[in-house]
Amino acid sequence: MNVFRLQTHRRIVLSAVDMEVQEGGGSSSAGTKGEGGDVAGGGEGASGPRDHNNKPSGVIEVERKFSFSEGSEEKLRKAGAVCKEESSFHDVYFDTEEFVLTLADHWLRKREGRWELKCPPASRDRASLVEQYVELQHEADILKQLAAILNVRAGSVDELVRRASCEPFCNFQTDRKTYTLEGGFKIDLDQTDFGFRVGEIELICQKQDDVPEALRKIDALAEKLGFVSKTKIPGKMSAFLKTFREKHYDALVKGGLLTPIT
Repeated sequence: MNVFRLQTHRRIVLSAVDMEVQEGGGSSSAGTKGEGGDVAGGGEGASGPRDHNNKPSGVIEVERKFSFSEGSEEKLRKAGAVCKEESSFHDVYFDTEEFVLTLADHWLRKREGRWELKCPPASRDRASLVEQYVELQHEADILKQLAAILNVRAGSVDELVRRASCEPFCNFQTDRKTYTLEGGFKIDLDQTDFGFRVGEIELICQKQDDVPEALRKIDALAEKLGFVSKTKIPGKMSAFLKTFREKHYDALVKGGLLTPIT
């Protein structure tokens, strides 16, 4: 079951998040976005441990989202892509009551019992349809980044979450097919338990200087495969918030738990 915790004193923050999601979950100059922003990132390069996809902690993920259909996998196979893995995982996202992390474009989640933090790199192109994030999985890196945002210090992420009063605000299950393609490309096709489907073309960069070339390569592949959209495709979190609002918006406003958007 998806969970979205609401309390009366969250009204203003929820309205800001909902308005951003309604606009497509893309970038904004204020940094209050579905999954985008411009706050200095962190990490210790590529020296940290790796996740289940064998990806080092602290690297820069450069990815372009796309909407996929029944014919998308056939296009991938014809281009030479190989399905390397099919997996399912459960994400639980955490934040303070004021959504301090979300509004700073920091995404703290527990994926299958392991803490992960996605945050922006030191700089990125706001106009690009390709997203860029630093993904941290090493506990020391996550603690350092969270301490700077929440002004709380602790010896473990579990302790910091308790001390900062961070609590789950949504959770969902994702079924994923992962394809790889020559040139270092990874293409994920995700289907969530709330009915949202999204694909991602991803390249991993070890340093910021490599990002522009990665952006060019991803755009070229998206064009070749026909996975191009003129607008930014929302991420799963943006879609979850939008789905929740559409299903429960009137009842929440009537109950005084959500400020109407005008």
